[in-house]
Amino acid sequence: MLNNKELTALVLASNETFSLEKVVKKLLSFKFLEKIIIVSPNFVTIECLKTQKVLSEKYSNIECLIQSEKYPGYGGAVKYGLNFVNTKYFCWLDGDGETDPSYLENMYKIVLENQNINIVNASRFKNKNIIIEGYGLVSSILTYTFQLFCKIFFNNKITDYTVGYRLYKTEYFRKFNYTSYDQNFSLETLLLPLLNEETKVSEVYYKWIKRSDGESRNNLLNKLSYFKIFFKILYLKIFKI
Repeated sequence: MLNNKELTALVLASNETFSLEKVVKKLLSFKFLEKIIIVSPNFVTIECLKTQKVLSEKYSNIECLIQSEKYPGYGGAVKYGLNFVNTKYFCWLDGDGETDPSYLENMYKIVLENQNINIVNASRFKNKNIIIEGYGLVSSILTYTFQLFCKIFFNNKITDYTVGYRLYKTEYFRKFNYTSYDQNFSLETLLLPLLNEETKVSEVYYKWIKRSDGESRNNLLNKLSYFKIFFKILYLKIFKI
């Protein structure tokens, strides 16, 4: 069953090298993966491009893309990459190693065993720990508190709303009009589908690992901007727009 090649993985990379190679090689070990698409912004580093070139020349099922100017930012990377997805399911994860691909096998197994599931969410909080190892005390508490707000107003069973590590039914994902292009895309692509009663979400726990390669662009200011999307979707929910 897990040999069915119905999944495409979008790997987001901008300045990663050895961690990108490690992530991709782990993904290549999955027989159910049809294609790996590495998506990068136009400011991608030369070193990262060199790593991508080596990987794409060695493996035939790897495609490397540079985002169009019409698709800027983190969310733009996923939106642009989706134009090249032809499989029933797709997922996205980072090339920095913070979203360990090892959990993808269980995520894929869930949608194969239950066709009603539209989204499988990888959660840092499903094990009920508030503090994320290596994340920092303040960042962990702020992040967890925000998840509680989302649980109260949207779905009490979901434990992680802002994580950038999910698997979707491709056509179901395409049904919605996502407006975010930045880090808020992770939140919007869960909250907006939750307004539809057909949306069924399953979660798996995953252990977040602090990157040791490249540099993160997701600072505290970006995290606070999640409230913009939160209130926008809450407005849509209250007034049933």
